[in-house]
Amino acid sequence: MAYSGTCTCGNIEFSFPHDPMMQFQCHCSKCQIAFGSSLSALAMPESEIECKGELKTHTVQGGSGNEMHYYRCAECGVLIYNKPELLEGMIYIPAGLVADQIEFTPTVELWTANKPDWINSPASIVASFEDNGTTERLIELLENLDQRE
Repeated sequence: MAYSGTCTCGNIEFSFPHDPMMQFQCHCSKCQIAFGSSLSALAMPESEIECKGELKTHTVQGGSGNEMHYYRCAECGVLIYNKPELLEGMIYIPAGLVADQIEFTPTVELWTANKPDWINSPASIVASFEDNGTTERLIELLENLDQRE
């Protein structure tokens, strides 16, 4: 099944062919500033997303100390995806962009030391990390690898 979405103004159209490799929540301080709360996201290889329209990029230093690149619609500013340098080649798509197509069921929580008290951990969580989880631990949790062969 292919998934697709747009920004609020419709200038960006995107699609990706496979189920996400991970559904997760990030509670880091950068996400709380960028999104006004924790990030609920879908992780997948950047090579799998196809975007049409002009994206604007902004880069910050993430909680891991590595760069985080934000790709937004140049017109309305909606975040289409962000790309962490920590996990080379992976991107995070906000789950709300495809909420009508994928039921968000996170299995991983990152930066739980920063999680607001009012956010409860979903029953679907299988791993929680007080920090970024490290690349090695996160790779072990990836799903849907069979779709990418």
